[in-house]
Amino acid sequence: MFSEKKIKEANLNMEVNRSAISSKKISAILIVFSLFLTFSTLPAFPQAQVRLKDIARFSGDREYQLIGYGLVTGLDGTGDKSAMSIEMIRGMLQNMGMELTANQIQTRNCAAVVVTAMLPSYGRPGESFPITISSIGDAKSLQGGVLLPTLLKGGDGQVYAVSQGQISIGGFEQGNAGGAQRSGQKNHLTVGYIPQGAIMERSVGDKFARNGKFNILLENKDSTLTRQVKEAIDRRYGLGWAKIINPGTIEVRIPSSLMDDPVSFAANIEDLPLSIDEPNRVVINERTGTVIVGNKVRISRVVISHNGIKIEVADENAPQNRNARQDVKMASMIEVNGETTVDDLVEALNAVGASPKDLIAIFQAINAAGALHGELKIM
Repeated sequence: MFSEKKIKEANLNMEVNRSAISSKKISAILIVFSLFLTFSTLPAFPQAQVRLKDIARFSGDREYQLIGYGLVTGLDGTGDKSAMSIEMIRGMLQNMGMELTANQIQTRNCAAVVVTAMLPSYGRPGESFPITISSIGDAKSLQGGVLLPTLLKGGDGQVYAVSQGQISIGGFEQGNAGGAQRSGQKNHLTVGYIPQGAIMERSVGDKFARNGKFNILLENKDSTLTRQVKEAIDRRYGLGWAKIINPGTIEVRIPSSLMDDPVSFAANIEDLPLSIDEPNRVVINERTGTVIVGNKVRISRVVISHNGIKIEVADENAPQNRNARQDVKMASMIEVNGETTVDDLVEALNAVGASPKDLIAIFQAINAAGALHGELKIM
């Protein structure tokens, strides 16, 4: 027989053990709950850390198109033989005080060209920038030519720059041993380039932050991203300085204390860090057969059959489909279980030797079926 004291001690120990077990259960529940909260707060999509300057630009940061026409001389018998070149040469010589008839002018060493360029933003007189030269006649090559001084005009008809210089083609001719016999050519010989070939004569008159404001232009006109940028500016400088104009455009007002130095204020805004969702995108270039797959682009359950290639993306937990998948497997169908990513699909397609053209056709069909959870962009 146990004594009453021992019975009380045993009951007390049992209560302590039950209390300890309950505490362990509560701790386990709290750990599971905290893990649930942790994973539930994780971003649903992968994010990238960028600066604002990586995804946007200021409204004043733009270039201006310029165009002009002129003459290229010094060609090795590969110039124009058209009446246009003859008239251009006559006009140039007349301006220099020489009078020649059309019969006296030989144009095999000259070519009529169009000169195009992009005037840089906030450019200053005396600043140089590159130009592109392209033949507008029947010249065979601009190799070795020199562009004569050519006026470059803007859309308003005003002259903004003057260009000239030796043309760089980048094309060359291949020959047999010793180079005695020419057998072909590489690149395009009727379009040339002159680095720093134009000198700016007048500026456009750009001025940053007119009326104490400037606009931020996002490369991607996304409403969510636009709001995110505004909120980042609000957190740094307070409410009232940034205003959304439309998706992709944010107007920023410069504080009065920084009105004399708006560039420094803009530089601080450019360095604002942002966490943005990585785009779910599949880019296809049909001309070159190039396929670029974005991060974690997903595909819903779908069955694909193309040129003898058969693929099933099915729910592996659905029992009613198991027999069907088994029968299809006997018919050389490749099975990708469950909702999958494009990476998994590409891996399965590569395993059976699918070509880039097969990939392009399959992605287009999946997108048309509404099973591609991402943007399909065709170049």
